Amino acid sequence: MSSSSTTAVPGLDRTRPVRERLEAGLAAAVADKGLAATTIADVARLAGTSKRTFYEHFDDKEECFLALYRTRSGELMDAVDAALSPGATPATVQLQDAARAFLTYVTEDRALGRAHVVDVQTIGERGVAARQEVVDRHADTLLRMLDQAREAGTAVRRLSHLEAVCVVGGLNEVALRALEAPDDAALDELVESATRFMQAVVLAD
Repeated sequence: MSSSSTTAVPGLDRTRPVRERLEAGLAAAVADKGLAATTIADVARLAGTSKRTFYEHFDDKEECFLALYRTRSGELMDAVDAALSPGATPATVQLQDAARAFLTYVTEDRALGRAHVVDVQTIGERGVAARQEVVDRHADTLLRMLDQAREAGTAVRRLSHLEAVCVVGGLNEVALRALEAPDDAALDELVESATRFMQAVVLAD
């Protein structure tokens, strides 16, 4: 059903904090018709609230989107963390699991994934700053994962923060291609390519 005829996100918990409901409303609207076509009225309706309430929490649609972007980025890292078991499986398997978790999350809803990877760069300085903040956080997470792997006995390189940023940037570029992948076989090939790239960068010789 189109969001234009929906009064609220199906199954939305009305006891959730209003900001979370507004983010959920925006996510539903973006998934239905993209960020550019989404209106604040759409977000408020899908969140089960009013435009007035929206403006009590966000200055505009872009600010709400950036809040959603940060939330989804945290969920993305949680998904990657959940796929890993440092020391329990070989490093090559860990890296493959990390790549698959990353690309699966991004492509699970392609409209939201495209907004996450592409649209954030179209909303001016705030979007650029938010993207840099998130990439830095992802790089920090990668460095923490490498520390855990090292403690578990895996031979990994010691990367600088900027080198970790380069790895994250490469994965984001692969994510763009994953969003256009026609089928699971194409996605599997991208996972394998991302895995080989990370192996070459992070595993010690």
